[in-house]
Amino acid sequence: MLNAEMLKQPGAIALLPLAFSIWHLAFAQASTSTLALFLLGHRIGEERCSTEGRGDASAMSCHFEYLDRGAKVALETTLRFARDFSPLSFESHGRSYRYFAVDTSVPAPAKGTATFAIDGMAPIAAQALLVRYWLAHGRPDTIAAAPSGDPIRIREIPEAADLKYLHNHPARRFVIDGVIWGREVLLLDAEDLAVIAAATTAGVLDFEAASTELPEPRVASLARIVRGLALDPSNVPGVLPRQASRFALTGGRLIDATGGPPIEDAVVLVRDGGIDAAGAASAVRVPRGVPVIDVTGKTVLPGLWDMHAHVGQLEWGPVYLASGVTSARDMGSELEAVTTLRDVWHDGRVPGPRLLLAGLVDGPGPNAFGAITAANADEGRAIVRRYKTAGFQQMKIYSLLDRPTVAAVVDAAHAAGMTVTGHIPNGLTLREVVEMGFDSVAHLVVRGAPGSDELKETIAFLKSHGTVMDPTISWNELLGRSAATPIASFQPGIEHAAPVLRRLIEGANGGSVTPEQARERLDRSLQIIKALHDAGVPIVAGTDKGVPGVSVAREIELYVQAGFPPIDAIRAATAVPARAMGLAGDSGTIAAGLRADLIVVDGNPLERISDIRNVVLVCANGRLYDTAPLWKAGGFRP
Repeated sequence: MLNAEMLKQPGAIALLPLAFSIWHLAFAQASTSTLALFLLGHRIGEERCSTEGRGDASAMSCHFEYLDRGAKVALETTLRFARDFSPLSFESHGRSYRYFAVDTSVPAPAKGTATFAIDGMAPIAAQALLVRYWLAHGRPDTIAAAPSGDPIRIREIPEAADLKYLHNHPARRFVIDGVIWGREVLLLDAEDLAVIAAATTAGVLDFEAASTELPEPRVASLARIVRGLALDPSNVPGVLPRQASRFALTGGRLIDATGGPPIEDAVVLVRDGGIDAAGAASAVRVPRGVPVIDVTGKTVLPGLWDMHAHVGQLEWGPVYLASGVTSARDMGSELEAVTTLRDVWHDGRVPGPRLLLAGLVDGPGPNAFGAITAANADEGRAIVRRYKTAGFQQMKIYSLLDRPTVAAVVDAAHAAGMTVTGHIPNGLTLREVVEMGFDSVAHLVVRGAPGSDELKETIAFLKSHGTVMDPTISWNELLGRSAATPIASFQPGIEHAAPVLRRLIEGANGGSVTPEQARERLDRSLQIIKALHDAGVPIVAGTDKGVPGVSVAREIELYVQAGFPPIDAIRAATAVPARAMGLAGDSGTIAAGLRADLIVVDGNPLERISDIRNVVLVCANGRLYDTAPLWKAGGFRP
């Protein structure tokens, strides 16, 4: 794991306290700064800021712009502030991520309380001013964000005071919680508190910035290093398991996801991370001395899977578990970051699901998604070897790869014992990529009107090849909704989300689409998913983004809305993903000898599928947790 030691140089000197007057006077002078911006480790744009003093006030103006897969994202911000960095006015308009708009005006923040004007992670330089405000006002416990009122908490990491980033120049590290969902890290110059580097998120994807004043090769490496600093497990509150070695769940209804009928008054015995026995109380005896948890009136199911995740923050771990998700397939995050998360969650240093990994590879160029790209077959094969060595289970192919490189990646992955998923590259068709060897396909890319011969032929083709489909229909519903339709009307789980995340997600919609148009589009998609399922094409539940963790339940609900029997919708998030990942003999159902990944929900999802949201206990690899502390550890409301 990358950490502060990677930035230290021999002969480090202790950082002396810097008097407020020194750095205030330095800041009052005209200055400019430029930061390189990175999404998933790929350099995609710049933030350019200028600051000028005007009497007793100063003004910072920033232009923040990058390309995300060819889509321009731009934000213009002006922040006026007093000598003590108190904000006088704030204007920020544009977008910080392609789906999320910013349109904020704060003429004059409230007086009398610690308040700073800010709306989201951009511009990064505004967050450096936030830190200066915090220092100048005696390091208050919380700062109210204007206009939202959200509490922001800042910590300086003392052991990082002698970090040196260039020519033995000391730096200071600050952890900020509340500007976005989760914790950010700012690495600031110890002399003038200008931004050296930052780790944050854009649309919950890994996002970094680094000063362009550094030598060019150093900029990208520093961005990776600061991402590593953000993954320090001490940044997330620990949650102790309720039980962790041996226990029994008794009295509940057991839905084992094998497809068989539920078992009333069941017993599930767990020992050392595995399931010892599961079945009716009349057939399973609880050994003397084993702790018993009575779950009468509740339902025991296998832990849920999210088969289309993008994780880059420690906070995803406890939120996933609180939502009942005990396994997730990451479909494209920074390699070093996602392997760190995999290992931290596996070790239990921070509670989290088992993380399976699909290695993202795209074609080269400014429009690439992520930093790992292949321009030809040889590069594609080398990237497969790199991911295999890092412990990835799959390859995820993206849009800009050419046909020969796609073929090379697919063949190399299969030879290495990996499977292949992903998007359909530009210039290729669904039929072509399946014939080339795609084992599964991301998103609902099937064409043809419901009931049409075209759709029937496509479905028959997918069935004959055993292709797994990952529709991410809950993400489509959220992005395609009418602005007049509140997300909480179909996704009540958004009420759990941290306020700053909830507002971000609520800003995403289909624009001028009417509620009726959005409903018709969703219904057509659900009819296609139902037709795929009825024909025997494997459907696996995945969320892409949506509401972290919570959207898995919505994905399951939508499958029932499409016409799946509830047990089939549940299996799409349990047994079917396990089989698709080659782990049917390890997990996905509840049976003796399998991994102890299971959940206890209040209610009966076979009668009311929304009860799948009511997770009260979750067992991940034999560690049993109450969900309320997990929600809190992830920054969500129980």
